[in-house]
Amino acid sequence: MTRVPFAVALVLATGALAVLPDRAPGCATVPHRDERVETSDEGALIVWDEATRTEHFVRRASFRSTGYDFGFLVPTPNRPDLDVADYSLFGELAALTAAKVEYREVTREVPADFWPGCGAKSASRAEPASDLAAGKADAPGGVEVLEQKRVGDYDATVLIFRKGAGDTAASGAAALELWLAKHGYETPPAVRAWLARYVADQWCITAFKIAAPDAKNAPKLAPNPARTARHDLSAKPIRMSFKTDRPFYPYREPETEPTAQPIKDGRLLRVFVAAKGRVSGALGDGAKPWPGRTVWADALNSPRAESLFALGKLNAPVEVEGLRVIEPPKAAAGWWLTEFEDTSSPRPGTDEVFFAPSADQAAVARPTVYVDRTRLVTVTPWWHVAVYIALPVVLVMGGLGAWRALRR
Repeated sequence: MTRVPFAVALVLATGALAVLPDRAPGCATVPHRDERVETSDEGALIVWDEATRTEHFVRRASFRSTGYDFGFLVPTPNRPDLDVADYSLFGELAALTAAKVEYREVTREVPADFWPGCGAKSASRAEPASDLAAGKADAPGGVEVLEQKRVGDYDATVLIFRKGAGDTAASGAAALELWLAKHGYETPPAVRAWLARYVADQWCITAFKIAAPDAKNAPKLAPNPARTARHDLSAKPIRMSFKTDRPFYPYREPETEPTAQPIKDGRLLRVFVAAKGRVSGALGDGAKPWPGRTVWADALNSPRAESLFALGKLNAPVEVEGLRVIEPPKAAAGWWLTEFEDTSSPRPGTDEVFFAPSADQAAVARPTVYVDRTRLVTVTPWWHVAVYIALPVVLVMGGLGAWRALRR
């Protein structure tokens, strides 16, 4: 595949979105023309620092794609600071919120071997437990590239459409489409309409491009609209820090195209929110329900919070053009972690999911998992005793009878 600078090669394609809008992550996935991409697993950590009105958004996702690279777009209210987070962050989160495991001993009696000397001599034994898994304000109207940088396994470009005199959301989206078309990429109608909302709100769009680790050596695929080969792609989690009035997850997705193929398999989204108390989530203004449900919530002690912040690269201030704009969250008392799971497919991705303090501040835990450890106890059945006693008696009596017979 021809390599072009990502600043002028935002990865958008018409055909692929038409067949996979329901698999797009909470934003917009944009593969190349005639290629297909699916989100196989995704998760996010949101750290909401209310004192500074700052959201730290760490996202991790794994994909299956027919191509070796593709892109996705993430909207934010303003220019974000980008950095790569530690890959072990979500493993620690999963371990922290995993279900409690309790082992129970179950006694099961087994008959002893009939013939002495056969089988195990031990009276009891324990079976092993089952394995468990766990800008520029005065810039003229038009598309402006705010930043380009390499972030972990991604090439990232931060874009914004600056409104000029007479510009509307529709004309801004058209300008973005024209900007992309000039650089050899087409914008499907679904993404064009998706962009118009953020143009109207003057939000930034961060475009990420992910490439497989062996992309340089990957074989070139022959043009074929019906490609079926799948490549599992994953990358390091990315941290985006930005100012906002309300913490949110970018849940809004392009509308489903009429030609979209139904998605048979579900997908799991896990969203962890660290804030000063338990939070609840709502889709947009709350008029429509969000299918995400709270599966875990509890207070974090300071060492645990500090560990999570360090893995998310939140332990250093962020400076833009020499000005400190984002302070790291303070690992003090009062931090809570709330985990949500969303298994809906297709998702009601009509708006962002916003988080606010929950009316219920009680802790939530997953149901306890009970693992039975079976203790086998060897018992001797009554008929064994009868046989063991009767057999010697029969032998003795038979011997005496034979001895008497011989004497006669």
